[in-house]
Amino acid sequence: MKATRIFAVAALAAALCLSPASSQQKPEGLVQMEKLQLLVGTWSYTETYEKSAFMPEGASGTGTYEARPGPGGYSLIIDFTTHISGRDEIGHAILTWDGKEKAYKEYVAGNGFPGCAIFTGQWEGDLLVFQGVFESGGVKTTLKTTYTEWKPKAITILEQYRVGDAPFQLLQTTKATKP
Repeated sequence: MKATRIFAVAALAAALCLSPASSQQKPEGLVQMEKLQLLVGTWSYTETYEKSAFMPEGASGTGTYEARPGPGGYSLIIDFTTHISGRDEIGHAILTWDGKEKAYKEYVAGNGFPGCAIFTGQWEGDLLVFQGVFESGGVKTTLKTTYTEWKPKAITILEQYRVGDAPFQLLQTTKATKP
């Protein structure tokens, strides 16, 4: 009797999962991640750093960015390398949709800082904007990254920063292209 009840519950659950109504509706996480499919692939980029407290003389660099879908399509796994001012910045990121926050989350680890920087993103019209607090040298800085000029094989990324409540200042402009 117990085995029959367990089998019946399992059969009902399977039927619900395979029913046409449920197969037509994608989970919100997949729908949100599909909006980022343009980022999938291998990109080459150039960066221009403005004169700032981070780069007193300004600078320019080149790099590569590779994004691939994560398990089940619910995330992007990203690897990047930047060559700038005689050093390499190497990092890894996971970008996903957080259903509870109704926002994208990006977790970035790299060779330039300990731990993991966490950024929260939202669409603002045609712009994808991420913000997070990053601590470097004991100074808490808010970073704002804006993905703009979305094209199939090109994208522009603006990174701004502010310390405290100061206005945001442009830190760098990244121009990325796919072959």
